[in-house]
Amino acid sequence: MVGKILARFYYMWGSLHRNFGNRSSFVREHHSAVERFTQAYMADPTMRKARLDRGILFYREMGMLDEALEDFDALLDEDPEYLPALLNRAMVYQERGRYGEALRDLETYVELPTEDEDYYQIAFRTAALLREVVDEMSESDPDIDPAA
Repeated sequence: MVGKILARFYYMWGSLHRNFGNRSSFVREHHSAVERFTQAYMADPTMRKARLDRGILFYREMGMLDEALEDFDALLDEDPEYLPALLNRAMVYQERGRYGEALRDLETYVELPTEDEDYYQIAFRTAALLREVVDEMSESDPDIDPAA
């Protein structure tokens, strides 16, 4: 019980640092947010949102794609159908030029039930565009593995 309360406290504290960092562009605020999200997840490993938000922070605000992938991969190892991690990992793969892997994650995402129609539509449209890219790449160079 104490761990869950402590985790919530650290998570809220991390969210404040993230918000301050986004508003002020102070990198140290983002680093502080990472520390607080890490503390939240360590205090309560069932608080997936803390690890997810840390991964998103690594990806979007800090450009630390390897660290973001580590968080998203770990979350998906625990639950392969955790939609927020699946969608964000696809975005990181796409940014890395790993279009086949991004497409695979997006196709999985749109096959699973979701209540968030907006994210579903984004994933659906992005998957369609990536399918064209992957197809064009494999047509122009037959040695390219479209799954990679």
